[in-house]
Amino acid sequence: MAAKSPGERIAIESEKDLKKHAVSILRRINEDERGGLLFLINPVFALEEAGFDLSEPMRRHILHGLRYGARAKARIAELNQAVADVAGRPVDALSDEQVARLLFVDLKIPVPEPAAQAAAKARTAEPLPPIDDEVLEALKGRHKVVPKLIELRRQLKGGWRFVDRETYEKVKGGASVTLLRHVRFRKQSRKP
Repeated sequence: MAAKSPGERIAIESEKDLKKHAVSILRRINEDERGGLLFLINPVFALEEAGFDLSEPMRRHILHGLRYGARAKARIAELNQAVADVAGRPVDALSDEQVARLLFVDLKIPVPEPAAQAAAKARTAEPLPPIDDEVLEALKGRHKVVPKLIELRRQLKGGWRFVDRETYEKVKGGASVTLLRHVRFRKQSRKP
């Protein structure tokens, strides 16, 4: 942010720290007239520029927590666990290689013909076919984990998207990439 000096840096290593410093976060973000907008397009970058040092787990927690609603986060966790239970390890559902390895190597599900042809064309040492919605739909009835993978991939591809560093810097410099021009945050008191 092109803001005033944010003062001392504050370490945020847990959700407790995040809540403890909520007032400081709001104040520092709002010091810059574009701070709210920058926070919306990438909260991690905005917080770091406002003087907050985020641990890596907190960076992931903030991005994941803001990207998905509570119900979606709960469902994603449930689906991830179901897939991990079948695989015997965590599987990144958006990694074509990890999903292909689970389905075709670990579970020994026969590769559907169009996917097998695509893998043969790739001519790799261990030809794993590319995974897309069409391949997963073709495998739906072959194993109970496939519908879970389909739903998990859809859930993970949804949600709010945050911009990369390059786009963030452009917006910070004044470029407009959204209809929003000015955003301010305020702490809302809870009614008993």
